[in-house]
Amino acid sequence: MRYGIPLLFCVSLAAACLHGVPAHAQMIGQLNASNASADSAAASAPSNKYSPSHRFFVEFRARNAASYGHMYVMYGEVNERHEVIRSEIAGFFPAGDSRTCENCSVYNWTIGHVVPVASEIGASDGDLEEQYVLARYRVWIDAAQYKKLVAYIKQRKAHLGPWHAFLNNCVTFGRDVAVFLNLHVPPLMRIAPSVVMYPKDVVEWIRDANNGEKDQGPLKDAPGALPVEVAARVHVKPTQAADASATGSTAEEKPAPNKRLANKPEERKVTSAIH
Repeated sequence: MRYGIPLLFCVSLAAACLHGVPAHAQMIGQLNASNASADSAAASAPSNKYSPSHRFFVEFRARNAASYGHMYVMYGEVNERHEVIRSEIAGFFPAGDSRTCENCSVYNWTIGHVVPVASEIGASDGDLEEQYVLARYRVWIDAAQYKKLVAYIKQRKAHLGPWHAFLNNCVTFGRDVAVFLNLHVPPLMRIAPSVVMYPKDVVEWIRDANNGEKDQGPLKDAPGALPVEVAARVHVKPTQAADASATGSTAEEKPAPNKRLANKPEERKVTSAIH
């Protein structure tokens, strides 16, 4: 998020008034950083290329929004045709937002520019709308790395720190995931307690630091990978939905009941704020 002189003044004011994040959140952050370092050191770096042994993906995304934008990660598994058979989304945002409610977190988001507010990690309104994606960087990992990533994000969800527009936001969360995966990030981003930049810039910087391919296209969803009730809601052909119900072809884990196609544009325009 790039804010300019007025907002940089706000950053200084907020830091002076808040003296940082509460001690509990700081302790959890140190714990996560320690675990991330240990796991990352034991794991090899992700690959920019798919292979049968690296069929799990992590996609860093930046999307448009009514304000500065939002950064989040999508992670999951593909089949041999590079089609998504399961996926999850993790983004850090003020409490109250959801994929089914517009501007639910606008109050917390506004107050969060002054004082820390309650937060959530998950999917927010607009994350699955492909037309709003501004930048993406996708890497491929093996099963062991994927298992560690799932455990890491679960831990972050269990120990939520407060959201603050300048001190602890969607960009710092995305940076933490990149570091956990042993990806290269710009030195300042690695050591800075907060990251005040546009989400699009951060995704592109992480991509460039790891020699990633520019202009990556979205992955396609595997036919029949969704439950019948979800397939109907996103206009999947009835035959595909029936096949999914009959064969239970939902990979190793069934998607959540409100799961939607990974890159299927929604019918309404997103109006959510930045997270």
